[in-house]
Amino acid sequence: MNSALYDVFAAKAEMIEKSVSDDMPAHKFSLRYKRKKKALIKAYEQRREKGTDIQTTFRRLRLRQQIRIAVLIGLSVLLLTGAGVYITHHFGGLTAKQYDTHTMMYVEDPDAPEMLLEHFRIAYDLSGFSKEIMCDDDREYWEIWEDNDRYISFSYETKHGIGMRMNTEGSSVTYIDINGYEAFYYIAHDTVHCLTWDNGDYLFSFDFAGIDYEMGIEIAKSIKQE
Repeated sequence: MNSALYDVFAAKAEMIEKSVSDDMPAHKFSLRYKRKKKALIKAYEQRREKGTDIQTTFRRLRLRQQIRIAVLIGLSVLLLTGAGVYITHHFGGLTAKQYDTHTMMYVEDPDAPEMLLEHFRIAYDLSGFSKEIMCDDDREYWEIWEDNDRYISFSYETKHGIGMRMNTEGSSVTYIDINGYEAFYYIAHDTVHCLTWDNGDYLFSFDFAGIDYEMGIEIAKSIKQE
């Protein structure tokens, strides 16, 4: 895996090895707060009752659980220590707070579907790319496309109890129209283009690296319901 791909997906892979890090992950990802908090408490209680090492218990949880529990801990630290002055952004139906080193966005839409009732795909011709489906369940879909040094990450998920941390340090945040929806846009690490938008029912994320801006936006705009 080269550096560009690592930048895009470090938050969803490196957290497994680190389990819990003092630093927040480099890229955005979501958590369903209440459900994962209960999982963390249950794991802790089991460790106390059985005398099991916390790392062993932690590794038994599913991949997404491990990632999101780690994020929950990190978010708790931020809440306790304070994250400083921020700028508030409003885009689509979403609100985000931009700090010096990152942007935090929280979503809670009680009227949105609790499960994925529709499915979406990239209609752009990605011949030459290989696709890997990272997650496909009733609440989240996530796929990765790769062609040498060109990478695309596309995902969408339900909006209930979602929290996102976006690595906007040193980046200029702007807004781009994606099929009539206002998307939050920035470049992470000077290489990874990151887009997030709300279509009214679901939260979408689209990242690309090694692809010129115009082509990347064309691919994002080609996303349509199956």
